[in-house]
Amino acid sequence: MSRFCPAPKRRVVMAASAAGLVLAAAGVSSHAIAQDFPTRPITIIVPYTAGGPTDMMARAIAKHMTGSGGQPVVVENRAGAGGAIGTAATARSAPDGYTLVLNGTLGHALAPMLRPNTAGYAVADMSAVGVFSRSSNFLVVAPSLGVKSVKELIDRAKAAPGKISFSSAGLASNPHLGAELFKALAGVDLEHIPYKGVSATVPDLVEGRVPVAFASPTLALPLLKDNRLVALAVTGEKRMKGWEHLPTIAESGVPGYVFESTYILVAPGKTPPAIMRRLNDLLQRSLDDPDTINALDKLGLETMKNTPAQADQLVQAELQRWSGIITRLNLKLE
Repeated sequence: MSRFCPAPKRRVVMAASAAGLVLAAAGVSSHAIAQDFPTRPITIIVPYTAGGPTDMMARAIAKHMTGSGGQPVVVENRAGAGGAIGTAATARSAPDGYTLVLNGTLGHALAPMLRPNTAGYAVADMSAVGVFSRSSNFLVVAPSLGVKSVKELIDRAKAAPGKISFSSAGLASNPHLGAELFKALAGVDLEHIPYKGVSATVPDLVEGRVPVAFASPTLALPLLKDNRLVALAVTGEKRMKGWEHLPTIAESGVPGYVFESTYILVAPGKTPPAIMRRLNDLLQRSLDDPDTINALDKLGLETMKNTPAQADQLVQAELQRWSGIITRLNLKLE
């Protein structure tokens, strides 16, 4: 029977060769599909209502992606559950590159942790196309508080623990988390007053009833220009363009404090790498467009460029940075 042994070996070799040819063909096909992509409209889901900052940046990016890709890129608003509804819809969609979601990186990364039973997706279900912009926020106070520097605020807070309050757009919103990081690093106790949305905070903030906030440029800039608020510092790693006279919080006596809002474009997990690279290329081209740069600049945003792999690493870094704070505060949104 030994004389028949070579035949099975030949069949194994032939089968392996055939499998290799199939895989090679599949690779060529994937590359060809990516070269032709897109062949129909792409939808970018914004998981918030129309007209807000996230919606405006999505429309600015979509406009130029339409021109670069040769197919319409449309923005669809699916608000609810702090962004989780629109993100979960994207996670459930076909991994073909035609349905994306644009969100704050922090909101995208933390929603499954904050809403473990209702978020409807896990971070592992998604693939980052790119983290495309970032902004510093402002540490602002009402003029009636009579505070002119970060040191004065810290001194006042330490003299009266829990007596000075700060506002936010809700539990685990960016302003809330920025303030919690400040409290931890500065060693102060500030009372948190959550509101239902950013605009709802303004009357009490400017009147001094809730006199402290970690406010986005969109909220803060008009109020600062009208002298309705006082800016003490910016929250980023470096001073803000146009506001170079304002120190960072780290420069103001709170070493290690950095809090920046970043924004991300995300695809369903298992989207083919070649299509992810093509989407990333369309995103990068949009970020090179003067109209896009100008639109983001008006929102206080600085453009960022990175690969899908680098963007995924930034998401993981956010998770690692904030998981301890969320656990310590026992934050849950359901």
